[in-house]
Amino acid sequence: MKIYSQGDQAIVVSIEKKVSKDLTEDLLALRTYLNERNYPFITEIVPTESDMMIIYDARDMIKHHHIQSPFLYMKALIESIQLEISHNDQNKEPIQIPIVYGDEYGPDLDALLKHFKIDKSQFIQLHSGSEYFVSMMGYSPGFPYLTGMNKKLYVNHTSTKKKFIPAGSVVIEGKKCGIVTTDTYNDWLVIGYTPLQLFFPNKTDFALLKLGDNVQFIAKEKNDLNLGDLKTCQS
Repeated sequence: MKIYSQGDQAIVVSIEKKVSKDLTEDLLALRTYLNERNYPFITEIVPTESDMMIIYDARDMIKHHHIQSPFLYMKALIESIQLEISHNDQNKEPIQIPIVYGDEYGPDLDALLKHFKIDKSQFIQLHSGSEYFVSMMGYSPGFPYLTGMNKKLYVNHTSTKKKFIPAGSVVIEGKKCGIVTTDTYNDWLVIGYTPLQLFFPNKTDFALLKLGDNVQFIAKEKNDLNLGDLKTCQS
């Protein structure tokens, strides 16, 4: 574990492991430990795939808690608790995401099939047969970065930038899969669509998926789902 400062009011804890479910659980356990103790000077905890930024109020620590070196205090705090944290190894049931692959719902799929030299049914089997977990949240509210995709589907950018990608689009990039939560534009490869809502702006708990959640894609035909008045991708 490495600990270093990020500016004058943040500390980064880097757990030296490759991106994995175990690493994500370590980060979640550390965040839970800190949240449960409700340190008044910790203002925000931001986990990523391989580390965690802990933001603190240095002025409050000095003025009200008589801590003369906020960084050294935070460093010592993390070092003192790293042996105490543990995570629950119980395997959570995956959250199922229905998905329609290809056609207007996944306009980049045909090009990917040619790139991988496989047919649509083989792609669906490889993609939906993988066990995913949420390794990071970001890009937009509730947007999950999903790790666990079959290595045979790893791909670099091959798409031109799209002017419009609707919420619900399932995308892949590199080793990752993601689900778009708000209408956007990007050069991701769009392989399919889910009508499942992942972002709820009017709720305090606004994201369906959370860091560490297990995810399973369930392949569906378009007639099996209520796709509503879908606005398709625009290049």
